[in-house]
Amino acid sequence: MSEALLAYPWQSDYWQTLNALQDQDRLPHAILLSGPEGIGKYRFAKAFAAYLLCEQPQAAMACGKCQSCLWCKDRQHPDFKALEPPEGKRQIAVDQVRELQSFAVQRAHREDGKKIVLIHPAESMNTNAANALLKTLEEPAEQTLLLLVSHASSRLLPTIRSRCLQYAMKVPDPAVSEAWLQKTITDSADLHRLMQESSGRPLTALALFESGGLERFKEYDQALAAMLTGKTHAVAVAETFAEHEPTAVLSWWVRRLQLLITRLVGADAEIPVPWDRLKGLDPAAIFPRLDTAQQSLAQLQRGAALNKRLLFEGILLDWQQFCHNNA
Repeated sequence: MSEALLAYPWQSDYWQTLNALQDQDRLPHAILLSGPEGIGKYRFAKAFAAYLLCEQPQAAMACGKCQSCLWCKDRQHPDFKALEPPEGKRQIAVDQVRELQSFAVQRAHREDGKKIVLIHPAESMNTNAANALLKTLEEPAEQTLLLLVSHASSRLLPTIRSRCLQYAMKVPDPAVSEAWLQKTITDSADLHRLMQESSGRPLTALALFESGGLERFKEYDQALAAMLTGKTHAVAVAETFAEHEPTAVLSWWVRRLQLLITRLVGADAEIPVPWDRLKGLDPAAIFPRLDTAQQSLAQLQRGAALNKRLLFEGILLDWQQFCHNNA
């Protein structure tokens, strides 16, 4: 069977819970799957949709062979609609949600079948789109299920969250993630570092591995070390960072600040050079900088057009001064 129609090994408990609701004919009209990015919520939602649409489900899973499953594999099922930011965009627009409203009231392809809408990531809806979705949630069409996948459910309207059955999906057990990743990543040292860099999120770890993320993060660390030792200037490092995908650089920065805070409060955390030398800093003074970085990252993910060079100049000049004052 195509892996696209299967949930990940660490998601069996969530699957059993939703399957029990389906068996009891108690599925709600909207389900919100939330949790950190990189743990497989999107594939879980697609697999569950395929299962509900399958003509001959087997062992509480899609069969992978019927016409419905073939349509799902090709993303052409007439009773399934995915709402995602258009290519090159970071937001779901109101017109997309309005199309959903007309889709929801149509009859299902199969008699007594369901119509399923997958919204991913749900927090990428702009304000008008989110407000338009409320109408569908308040007046749900019969036999229509909305699956909302969110990496940051706190950014959704409270009225949207309250109208969904909510499942907070957690980072899987490290042993389960590592067993799955070992099928692709054979070097144990690389696997350990990837799990560290990804905060234990297996899909994030795999993406870092496939994109050369470990080497890229090493380059960022070395550039920062050169800045802090006076070998280069913060402006020059900012110009280098601005040539990279800003969300990747900010994700690295956020992760490093998190690790540094963990180390400074006395917890065990592996952290690379030059961060391991920053021992006299006050964690309380780092939290506001972490908050600012996370806010900037969230803005970029929502499609905000930030000036990358000025963004990184501000971060690095502030950090350089902060470290100098606390040396």
